[in-house]
Amino acid sequence: MTENNNKLNCNFCGKKREEVEKLIAGPDAYICNECISLSYEIVKNEDKLDLFDFAFEDIPKPQDIKDYLDEYVIGQESAKEILSVSSYNHYKRISNKIKDNKIEKSNILIIGSTGTGKTLLVKTLAEKLGVPFAIADATTLTEAGYVGEDVESVLERLINLANFDIELAQRGIVFIDEIDKKARRSQSNTGTRDVSGEGVQQALLRLVEGTTAKIKVNSGKKISDDYAEFDTSNVLFIVGGAFVGIEKIIEKRLRKSSTIGFGSKIVGSDDRKELLSKLTEQDIVDFGLIPELVGRLPVFGILDNLDKAQYRNILTNIKNSVILQVSALMEVDDIALEFADEYYDNVAEMAIKSSTGARSLKSIVENSIINVMFRIKELKENGVKTVKFNSYPSSSEKHPVLVFDGKEEIDANYKVYRQIDE
Repeated sequence: MTENNNKLNCNFCGKKREEVEKLIAGPDAYICNECISLSYEIVKNEDKLDLFDFAFEDIPKPQDIKDYLDEYVIGQESAKEILSVSSYNHYKRISNKIKDNKIEKSNILIIGSTGTGKTLLVKTLAEKLGVPFAIADATTLTEAGYVGEDVESVLERLINLANFDIELAQRGIVFIDEIDKKARRSQSNTGTRDVSGEGVQQALLRLVEGTTAKIKVNSGKKISDDYAEFDTSNVLFIVGGAFVGIEKIIEKRLRKSSTIGFGSKIVGSDDRKELLSKLTEQDIVDFGLIPELVGRLPVFGILDNLDKAQYRNILTNIKNSVILQVSALMEVDDIALEFADEYYDNVAEMAIKSSTGARSLKSIVENSIINVMFRIKELKENGVKTVKFNSYPSSSEKHPVLVFDGKEEIDANYKVYRQIDE
């Protein structure tokens, strides 16, 4: 009997009996526990978009997408509306609803300083749509044949995230960040081949426009030389970058178009925030992206720099904020954290001074909590129930307050590891 059992294998994945934990027998077939788990995940997520039929009724409407983005991203109203409408139209385009007209694909370019929410917006969008989502950093990409990742590697990543389901991957979303770092060099610099700049843009152009690429698929099998045809026509490409300095290009163009004399347009410091709203395709070309690629990114989303009120909202009014994260970690040890309004204001003011935008919030908050977390055993043994932060603990008089049963006292043993300037 044992010898016969060893010869059995799963009819779905082909693994032998000794390679899996359990092998369940049916009337004429066998299935392993791994395939059962995978099937369960597919059924559990059936409320997501049906990517084989892609019925029009299953596509979330723009307002529904925007409402979902609002739960995770503060501000950026225009960008969220643009992403909601563009993604809705994209998946409406690849549904079976439109019969008579061929709708061209509208990929998206997102421009915004670091920490304004580019990656979070696109990631949250993919979650709402229930499609595979792959991120690539343009700074790591080179032309095929040179050291580094070629542009097709992002499609391999998309296939992996779709559990090697090619049909599913072909309807996913690809986000390529830091595209501004691939701006082509000056026309006068022709001494060397620009394999990581304009060359990458040219290679990316083919995928963004829509083509059939031959992609290596490594599904975990012993033989990993399998290749698959991958059609990028229905993949939504979203390209992002900070485009530092593009305001100067816009300002220069506006000055040229203005008249000379008292009627000339002078762009002052108060107008610089509005410059990006006047962005044109030519400005992006002048920055260093090739015209062909810019033409394949017809939809522009501009992200604004965050202000104090928005930083404060990120701390208090979004799902999975850093405040909720550190509080959850402390609750595991039965100690609660409380934060006063002044603490939130202090952190928001520090974030404004940071060069990393909303990403700085996690660093600033955790810097104030680390010492409390380090002394968790001591605090529990002393009967501490709550730690209250009435302001950011940048000095001894601002140290947190320890709350015991029936009394409170300043945490005299507290220390902050980095003196962040308020």
